Amino acid sequence: MSTSTRVRTQLSRAGRPERVVGPLLALGGVTFFAGGAIHPGDSGRGSKVSQLHEMLVGSMWYPSHALLLAAMACFATAILAFRRRGGLGTGMATVTGAVSVIAVVATIGMTLHLFAALDADGIAGGEKTFIYQAQTWNETIVDPLWGLGIAALAVAGGLTRTIGNPITLALGLVGGLAYSLASATIAFTDRFDALFPLASLIGIWAVVVGLMMLPRKARSGGAASAPDLDRAETSN
Repeated sequence: MSTSTRVRTQLSRAGRPERVVGPLLALGGVTFFAGGAIHPGDSGRGSKVSQLHEMLVGSMWYPSHALLLAAMACFATAILAFRRRGGLGTGMATVTGAVSVIAVVATIGMTLHLFAALDADGIAGGEKTFIYQAQTWNETIVDPLWGLGIAALAVAGGLTRTIGNPITLALGLVGGLAYSLASATIAFTDRFDALFPLASLIGIWAVVVGLMMLPRKARSGGAASAPDLDRAETSN
Protein backbone atom coordinates (compact mmCIF):
# COMPACT_ATOMS: atom_id res chain seq x y z
CA MET A 1 0.00 0.00 0.00
CA SER A 2 1.42 3.43 -0.99
CA THR A 3 1.87 6.25 1.50
CA SER A 4 -0.86 8.32 -0.18
CA THR A 5 -3.28 5.40 0.04
CA ARG A 6 -2.52 4.94 3.74
CA VAL A 7 -3.13 8.65 4.37
CA ARG A 8 -6.45 8.52 2.54
CA THR A 9 -7.50 5.48 4.57
CA GLN A 10 -6.53 7.13 7.87
CA LEU A 11 -8.36 10.35 6.99
CA SER A 12 -11.44 8.41 5.95
CA ARG A 13 -11.51 6.48 9.22
CA ALA A 14 -10.95 9.63 11.26
CA GLY A 15 -13.78 11.43 9.50
CA ARG A 16 -16.40 8.72 9.87
CA PRO A 17 -17.62 9.67 13.36
CA GLU A 18 -17.88 13.36 12.47
CA ARG A 19 -19.78 12.70 9.23
CA VAL A 20 -22.79 11.29 11.07
CA VAL A 21 -23.08 13.99 13.76
CA GLY A 22 -24.90 16.58 11.65
CA PRO A 23 -27.42 14.20 10.03
CA LEU A 24 -28.16 12.45 13.33
CA LEU A 25 -28.71 15.72 15.19
CA ALA A 26 -31.03 16.96 12.44
CA LEU A 27 -32.98 13.69 12.39
CA GLY A 28 -33.13 13.66 16.19
CA GLY A 29 -34.46 17.20 16.17
CA VAL A 30 -37.21 16.38 13.69
CA THR A 31 -38.36 13.26 15.54
CA PHE A 32 -38.19 15.04 18.92
CA PHE A 33 -40.37 17.87 17.64
CA ALA A 34 -42.81 15.47 15.96
CA GLY A 35 -43.04 13.18 19.00
CA GLY A 36 -43.77 16.10 21.28
CA ALA A 37 -46.35 17.53 18.89
CA ILE A 38 -48.47 14.36 18.88
CA HIS A 39 -47.95 13.48 22.55
CA PRO A 40 -51.33 12.54 24.10
CA GLY A 41 -52.75 14.99 26.62
CA ASP A 42 -55.10 14.64 29.55
CA SER A 43 -58.25 16.40 30.75
CA GLY A 44 -56.44 18.11 33.61
CA ARG A 45 -58.99 16.71 36.08
CA GLY A 46 -58.46 14.23 38.89
CA SER A 47 -55.21 13.09 40.46
CA LYS A 48 -51.86 12.93 38.70
CA VAL A 49 -52.26 9.15 38.51
CA SER A 50 -55.61 9.43 36.71
CA GLN A 51 -54.17 12.01 34.34
CA LEU A 52 -51.28 9.69 33.58
CA HIS A 53 -53.73 6.85 32.92
CA GLU A 54 -55.58 9.03 30.39
CA MET A 55 -52.36 9.55 28.46
CA LEU A 56 -51.29 5.91 28.68
CA VAL A 57 -54.51 4.66 27.10
CA GLY A 58 -54.51 7.36 24.44
CA SER A 59 -54.18 6.19 20.84
CA MET A 60 -51.15 8.39 20.23
CA TRP A 61 -49.07 7.09 23.14
CA TYR A 62 -47.08 4.57 21.09
CA PRO A 63 -46.57 6.71 17.95
CA SER A 64 -45.47 9.68 20.06
CA HIS A 65 -43.05 7.78 22.24
CA ALA A 66 -41.67 5.73 19.36
CA LEU A 67 -40.66 9.03 17.77
CA LEU A 68 -39.24 10.32 21.07
CA LEU A 69 -37.26 7.09 21.49
CA ALA A 70 -35.87 7.51 17.98
CA ALA A 71 -34.94 11.08 18.88
CA MET A 72 -33.17 10.02 22.07
CA ALA A 73 -31.24 7.34 20.17
CA CYS A 74 -30.20 9.81 17.47
CA PHE A 75 -29.05 12.36 20.06
CA ALA A 76 -27.08 9.73 21.98
CA THR A 77 -25.38 8.37 18.86
CA ALA A 78 -24.58 11.87 17.58
CA ILE A 79 -23.04 12.94 20.89
CA LEU A 80 -20.97 9.76 21.13
CA ALA A 81 -19.74 10.28 17.56
CA PHE A 82 -18.94 13.91 18.30
CA ARG A 83 -16.96 12.82 21.34
CA ARG A 84 -14.84 10.53 19.16
CA ARG A 85 -13.91 13.23 16.66
CA GLY A 86 -11.06 14.48 18.85
CA GLY A 87 -9.56 17.93 18.91
CA LEU A 88 -11.95 19.18 21.60
CA GLY A 89 -10.76 21.47 24.34
CA THR A 90 -10.65 20.18 27.88
CA GLY A 91 -13.90 21.87 28.91
CA MET A 92 -15.83 20.78 25.82
CA ALA A 93 -14.49 17.24 26.11
CA THR A 94 -15.65 17.06 29.74
CA VAL A 95 -19.13 18.34 28.90
CA THR A 96 -19.47 16.00 25.93
CA GLY A 97 -18.32 13.01 27.97
CA ALA A 98 -20.84 13.65 30.75
CA VAL A 99 -23.71 14.37 28.36
CA SER A 100 -22.98 11.24 26.31
CA VAL A 101 -23.47 9.07 29.41
CA ILE A 102 -26.70 10.86 30.29
CA ALA A 103 -27.93 10.52 26.71
CA VAL A 104 -27.40 6.75 26.69
CA VAL A 105 -29.19 6.34 30.05
CA ALA A 106 -32.04 8.56 28.82
CA THR A 107 -32.44 6.38 25.72
CA ILE A 108 -32.83 3.31 27.93
CA GLY A 109 -35.27 5.24 30.10
CA MET A 110 -37.35 6.27 27.09
CA THR A 111 -37.51 2.63 25.99
CA LEU A 112 -39.09 1.74 29.34
CA HIS A 113 -41.31 4.81 29.11
CA LEU A 114 -42.58 3.67 25.71
CA PHE A 115 -43.89 0.43 27.19
CA ALA A 116 -45.39 2.04 30.31
CA ALA A 117 -48.78 1.80 28.60
CA LEU A 118 -48.66 -1.97 29.08
CA ASP A 119 -49.13 -1.33 32.80
CA ALA A 120 -51.86 1.31 32.46
CA ASP A 121 -54.44 -0.62 34.48
CA GLY A 122 -51.97 -1.41 37.25
CA ILE A 123 -50.93 2.24 37.49
CA ALA A 124 -54.57 3.31 37.62
CA GLY A 125 -55.13 0.82 40.46
CA GLY A 126 -52.26 2.25 42.48
CA GLU A 127 -49.96 -0.75 42.10
CA LYS A 128 -46.26 0.00 42.62
CA THR A 129 -45.06 -2.17 39.76
CA PHE A 130 -41.58 -2.16 38.19
CA ILE A 131 -42.83 -0.13 35.25
CA TYR A 132 -44.41 2.38 37.62
CA GLN A 133 -41.17 2.75 39.57
CA ALA A 134 -39.14 3.06 36.36
CA GLN A 135 -41.59 5.66 35.08
CA THR A 136 -41.21 7.73 38.25
CA TRP A 137 -37.41 7.63 38.18
CA ASN A 138 -37.33 8.36 34.48
CA GLU A 139 -39.60 11.40 34.65
CA THR A 140 -38.27 12.99 37.82
CA ILE A 141 -34.54 12.28 37.47
CA VAL A 142 -33.38 10.96 34.08
CA ASP A 143 -35.40 13.27 31.83
CA PRO A 144 -34.47 16.42 33.80
CA LEU A 145 -30.79 15.42 33.64
CA TRP A 146 -31.13 14.92 29.88
CA GLY A 147 -32.64 18.37 29.49
CA LEU A 148 -29.85 19.92 31.54
CA GLY A 149 -27.31 17.95 29.52
CA ILE A 150 -28.67 19.29 26.23
CA ALA A 151 -28.65 22.82 27.66
CA ALA A 152 -25.03 22.42 28.76
CA LEU A 153 -24.02 20.98 25.39
CA ALA A 154 -25.74 23.85 23.57
CA VAL A 155 -23.97 26.44 25.73
CA ALA A 156 -20.51 24.84 25.57
CA GLY A 157 -20.85 24.02 21.88
CA GLY A 158 -22.14 27.48 21.06
CA LEU A 159 -19.41 29.32 22.93
CA THR A 160 -16.67 27.18 21.39
CA ARG A 161 -18.45 27.09 18.00
CA THR A 162 -17.99 23.34 17.83
CA ILE A 163 -21.77 22.71 17.93
CA GLY A 164 -23.62 25.76 16.71
CA ASN A 165 -22.73 29.30 17.70
CA PRO A 166 -23.70 31.92 20.32
CA ILE A 167 -27.00 32.52 18.51
CA THR A 168 -28.15 28.88 18.39
CA LEU A 169 -26.97 28.54 21.98
CA ALA A 170 -30.17 30.22 23.21
CA LEU A 171 -32.42 27.65 21.52
CA GLY A 172 -30.80 24.68 23.22
CA LEU A 173 -30.46 26.46 26.55
CA VAL A 174 -34.10 27.57 26.81
CA GLY A 175 -35.45 24.32 25.41
CA GLY A 176 -33.29 22.18 27.67
CA LEU A 177 -34.16 24.11 30.83
CA ALA A 178 -37.87 24.09 29.98
CA TYR A 179 -37.85 20.33 29.39
CA SER A 180 -35.90 19.72 32.58
CA LEU A 181 -38.20 21.77 34.82
CA ALA A 182 -41.42 20.45 33.28
CA SER A 183 -40.25 16.83 33.53
CA ALA A 184 -38.98 17.11 37.10
CA THR A 185 -42.30 18.47 38.37
CA ILE A 186 -44.87 16.68 36.22
CA ALA A 187 -45.51 13.97 38.82
CA PHE A 188 -46.29 16.52 41.52
CA THR A 189 -47.90 19.58 39.97
CA ASP A 190 -49.44 20.92 36.75
CA ARG A 191 -47.85 24.31 37.26
CA PHE A 192 -45.00 23.81 34.83
CA ASP A 193 -46.71 21.58 32.25
CA ALA A 194 -47.02 24.58 29.94
CA LEU A 195 -43.24 24.50 29.51
CA PHE A 196 -43.36 21.29 27.47
CA PRO A 197 -44.21 23.11 24.21
CA LEU A 198 -41.27 25.43 24.88
CA ALA A 199 -39.08 22.33 25.16
CA SER A 200 -39.63 21.82 21.43
CA LEU A 201 -36.86 24.39 21.00
CA ILE A 202 -34.52 21.44 21.61
CA GLY A 203 -35.71 19.98 18.32
CA ILE A 204 -35.26 23.27 16.49
CA TRP A 205 -31.78 23.67 17.99
CA ALA A 206 -30.78 20.17 16.90
CA VAL A 207 -32.02 20.67 13.33
CA VAL A 208 -30.30 24.04 12.98
CA VAL A 209 -26.91 22.98 14.37
CA GLY A 210 -27.13 19.64 12.56
CA LEU A 211 -27.57 21.40 9.23
CA MET A 212 -24.81 23.86 10.13
CA MET A 213 -22.40 20.98 10.65
CA LEU A 214 -22.96 19.51 7.19
CA PRO A 215 -21.09 22.14 5.11
CA ARG A 216 -18.53 22.61 7.90
CA LYS A 217 -17.73 18.91 7.73
CA ALA A 218 -17.22 19.01 3.99
CA ARG A 219 -14.99 22.08 4.10
CA SER A 220 -12.86 20.85 7.00
CA GLY A 221 -12.45 17.43 5.40
CA GLY A 222 -11.26 18.87 2.11
CA ALA A 223 -8.97 21.44 3.69
CA ALA A 224 -7.31 18.91 5.97
CA SER A 225 -6.80 16.18 3.43
CA ALA A 226 -5.33 18.07 0.49
CA PRO A 227 -2.05 19.20 2.11
CA ASP A 228 -1.52 15.85 3.78
CA LEU A 229 -2.05 13.99 0.52
CA ASP A 230 0.27 16.31 -1.38
CA ARG A 231 3.03 15.79 1.18
CA ALA A 232 2.46 12.05 1.21
CA GLU A 233 2.57 11.76 -2.58
CA THR A 234 5.73 13.88 -2.72
CA SER A 235 7.50 11.75 -0.14
CA ASN A 236 6.36 8.62 -1.87
